[in-house]
Amino acid sequence: MRLQMPADFTANRLAPLRQRSELLASLGSFRAFAADIKIAHSVFALPFAMSAFVLGHLPLPSIKQALLLLLCMITARSFAMGINRVLDHRLDQANPRTRGRMIPRGALSTRQGFAWSALAGIVFIAAAFALSLVCGYSAPLLLAVLAMYTLMKRLTWLTHWYLGMCLGLAPIAVSIALTGRAPLAVLLVGIGVCLWTAGFDILYALQDREFDQQHHLHSIPSRFGSATALWVSRCCFAAMSTALILAGRWAGQGPLYYVGVAVVTALLIYEQILVRDAKINGTSPHINLAFFTMNAYVSVIYFVFTALDAYLW
Repeated sequence: MRLQMPADFTANRLAPLRQRSELLASLGSFRAFAADIKIAHSVFALPFAMSAFVLGHLPLPSIKQALLLLLCMITARSFAMGINRVLDHRLDQANPRTRGRMIPRGALSTRQGFAWSALAGIVFIAAAFALSLVCGYSAPLLLAVLAMYTLMKRLTWLTHWYLGMCLGLAPIAVSIALTGRAPLAVLLVGIGVCLWTAGFDILYALQDREFDQQHHLHSIPSRFGSATALWVSRCCFAAMSTALILAGRWAGQGPLYYVGVAVVTALLIYEQILVRDAKINGTSPHINLAFFTMNAYVSVIYFVFTALDAYLW
């Protein structure tokens, strides 16, 4: 005689398995989201934000403030990158260079991508309120500015400087979060970060020049060609070095600071040398090396020399 198990007994036995399966699925989607937006690349703007403490003569943050600032930077960038991936997923699917991203290849759904982006935005706002009321009330506006980047490349080739503005806000936001003000030296660093970001984003856009032209997306390479794009990028890098020199003079930095600026300038020149073949070929196989490796060195070296100058000279 076969025994029939009650339906609720079977459901209760299966509930933990279902919950575990849902948890594993959530963790899997988070891993895909984190890999897609490359959280580790938050390092690009972080050292410049840290330099605000030196150039703005800011008080050192408490451990709580430091952790909240770090959380704000990571979640703000995660929100911006996540929204970009969601809104651009059809373009990413059509572009051979970006077809391997998580949403186009089906490893992450648009709903999951939006959910993780929204969560990052909520955490950012909560962390901003924990820093100060001014930061908290400003946080939604900042998220709106970051989300607009995806739309800007559909409107104007000035999109590179818009992206630069988004990253350049990092040192300025740190100063305002801790003191409620942003000294001129910190503003100049923010301008420098804006110009630096625009310069390397122009180089990165060389890869998509033809695709952007075909899909009516705006960039310096697609509008003016590769040769002109290289010169515009060089001008951005030169202006960035000038802004950093002015920031040092205003803040009263010593010789070590200017050694750091000189090293940064040399790296930017080398970055341009790496991709100089794009003038003839339209793009360069060295763009990823110039974009990821060199730029990580730029930000870290700038902060190290800025800190050494302040505490050793």
